[in-house]
Amino acid sequence: TIVLDKINTLTMRFNIPTLQPIQLQSVFQLFLTLAASLLTLRLGAGIAAWKVANNLEKPNYTVLKRLPISPPSRGNIEIRKYEPYLIAETTVNESSMRKAGGVGFGKCAGYIFGKNAPRTKGSAEVAGEKMAMTSPVRSSGTASSGKTKISFVIGSKYSLQSVPKPIDKSVQVKKVKEHYLAATSFSGPPPSDEKIKKEREAIVQTLEKEGIRVKDKEETIVYGYHDPVITPNFLRKNEVAVQVDGLTVQ
Repeated sequence: TIVLDKINTLTMRFNIPTLQPIQLQSVFQLFLTLAASLLTLRLGAGIAAWKVANNLEKPNYTVLKRLPISPPSRGNIEIRKYEPYLIAETTVNESSMRKAGGVGFGKCAGYIFGKNAPRTKGSAEVAGEKMAMTSPVRSSGTASSGKTKISFVIGSKYSLQSVPKPIDKSVQVKKVKEHYLAATSFSGPPPSDEKIKKEREAIVQTLEKEGIRVKDKEETIVYGYHDPVITPNFLRKNEVAVQVDGLTVQ
């Protein structure tokens, strides 16, 4: 009724033909119905995108231990041992991982979706190969370098000998060797630089208490498992991680 009264006040002020209460109520109900329908469609599309992302191929790893993370962060840190895998990587001249993500994502996505060429000499293929999407999107860098590396994981069916070559010279295919990570997970939009910094500090403090050595005192790694547009923020999974010395993990 408050909304209807305000509408009537506006119609009188601007000499707009007055609608009957029943008409106003019908318009208001129609508006609410449309808004609810749009919200339902948006949530449905988001959940569908979330399910698709959850089924994408990811690097294989083993969780060696879980540690309660130091306040003010919440949850646990997972100490993981990763098996080797391939990535398509580009470097962006931007220290902010969030800002670098858009440019880097576009270059790596271009490679995955066909801006590539076969490695076999004399191949009859002309068009680039559309490769399967994987997860997560990786960001890594140090504040002092002023640069951020963005990379996509390449499916395990490829090797360095069989994976297509990038056409864009700013994209490189690399092998990530076996390594150990200390990672914390949380939901929400792509994390801000401040959020990433706080998560990293909490991880390092926890590792110091456990006697686990961080391999690089500056490098930070961020993983994003879901798209930042369609998937609702409360369903999006983010991770902040640092590489650790496997010999210090007991």
